[in-house]
Amino acid sequence: MDPGEEPGISTITKSDLKGRVLCFRVKYYQMSLLDFIFPKRCVVCGEYGTYLCKKDKTEIKWAETFCPVCLKPSISGTTHPKCKKKLSLDGLICLFDYTRPIKQLTHQLKYRFVKDLVTVIESEIKKVKVLKEIDFHSYTLLPVPLSGSRKNWRGFNQAEILGETAAKFLKIPYDSEILTKIKDTKPQAKLPRKERLTQLKGAFKARTDTVYGGYFLVFDDVWTTGATLKAAAAALKRKGAAKVWGLTLATSHKMARLERFELSTSGSGGSRSIH
Repeated sequence: MDPGEEPGISTITKSDLKGRVLCFRVKYYQMSLLDFIFPKRCVVCGEYGTYLCKKDKTEIKWAETFCPVCLKPSISGTTHPKCKKKLSLDGLICLFDYTRPIKQLTHQLKYRFVKDLVTVIESEIKKVKVLKEIDFHSYTLLPVPLSGSRKNWRGFNQAEILGETAAKFLKIPYDSEILTKIKDTKPQAKLPRKERLTQLKGAFKARTDTVYGGYFLVFDDVWTTGATLKAAAAALKRKGAAKVWGLTLATSHKMARLERFELSTSGSGGSRSIH
């Protein structure tokens, strides 16, 4: 073949053809090589091309605001005056209900270590109206810490990754070193309610030099019983924090209320109100 002459089909080798097909596909779908080898699939339905398809995005439900102590509805998530105690949270914002597809997204990030899901979650966080209604400009966002051994095993702390994303959106300071976990605990998701509420007592420690008089927004991925955020708030307030709010990606508090109701009525022969 002469220099500058375009090759005919007969002169293209099989390896050349495979290479061109690969380049074409990568360019066409705008994928990285890793995406091409391990293509993205919707965490709910399995559709190729994205971690969350358009159809399943419509299934996302924004959470209702509620008091973090009694779990009853509350304006903007503020703790009811009658519920507030010295070491309790001053308020709580949960962004989404812990149902599909948020449940699947959180599980894939937390247990399957798919960190690319953060960009999907970030795009949904920006749509939540309640975050735009409350002014947190004087607060510092703190992620709930993992113990050193658990973070080493997992390789990252999902609360740090998502918390930093939330802090950037709120345009407030972020600090992952004010709170530390000083006690190894079992994964909360695998424990019954009673153990969840007790095993985290005294599990966190706050830095005295930066906490006194401060305003803090503590971030965790999911609120169920609230034991983790309550323990973190107590650690901060013991060191003199003026205000501590909680912020979570999702909440399953409705299941927790049902669980409390079932416990309150077991053996009573009748129904009782939830307190």
